[in-house]
Amino acid sequence: MPFKRPTPDDAETQGIRLRHASVALPVFPIKGKWHIALMKRTEYAGVHSGQISIPGGEVEPEDADRKDTAMREFEEEMGVDLRQSFVVEGLSERFIPPSRFVVKAFVAVLDREPQWKVHAQEVDSVLIIPIASFFAPDSLHSRPIEMKSGVIVSLPAYYWNGETIWGATAIILTEFVLAWKDAVEGA
Repeated sequence: MPFKRPTPDDAETQGIRLRHASVALPVFPIKGKWHIALMKRTEYAGVHSGQISIPGGEVEPEDADRKDTAMREFEEEMGVDLRQSFVVEGLSERFIPPSRFVVKAFVAVLDREPQWKVHAQEVDSVLIIPIASFFAPDSLHSRPIEMKSGVIVSLPAYYWNGETIWGATAIILTEFVLAWKDAVEGA
């Protein structure tokens, strides 16, 4: 993987107080081709304002487990109940330094694209992306990304319909695409 990030253990060793979150990546067919859905966050004062992300959020005390967190957050943000879908885990937990989150990703396999009922205060738009678009050798490459601080850094990112997909979302997507190619596409 082209991403060198600290692990949750590295962060704990450094004395960082970790926060825990879960996300759910929906996978569904459209006209015989598999797609995913990402969301563009609305502009707000937080660290992930305006970014493209996988729907999800912070673990709450009432959540039974990390999967429950992913399902609850997905329904809150995207307006879709994934509890009847086939949900798998197995992607690596990722530490996200700017927010101190340790993110656990789940993949929800649906039989068709759902009817999105997004939470307008959290979700600006939904991006529907064919999984095959991530297979091209040049689909992931370094791009200049402007941080909230105004500093511009070169980071691995995907580009889709005028949107740059970077950070935790790109990291999780890269692992997902490698697993998908191996398991589904047989590559």
